[in-house]
Amino acid sequence: MVMAGSLAQWREWTGLPFDRTGDVTVPQALVPVHCDAEHDHAVYVEPNIWVEHVLSDAGPGLDRA
Repeated sequence: MVMAGSLAQWREWTGLPFDRTGDVTVPQALVPVHCDAEHDHAVYVEPNIWVEHVLSDAGPGLDRA
């Protein structure tokens, strides 16, 4: 997932200052938001996480249709 916006938008969304260039730690975010103060822009790039589950047994009391 990628979320980009102006610094004013990021301030509104997070309540954080976004007042200098660099990475900003946002509570509950998986990775920091990169802030570019000179260009009035910040972007959050959340990594994709893929998990594979083996479904060989439905477990007790569950139908395997």
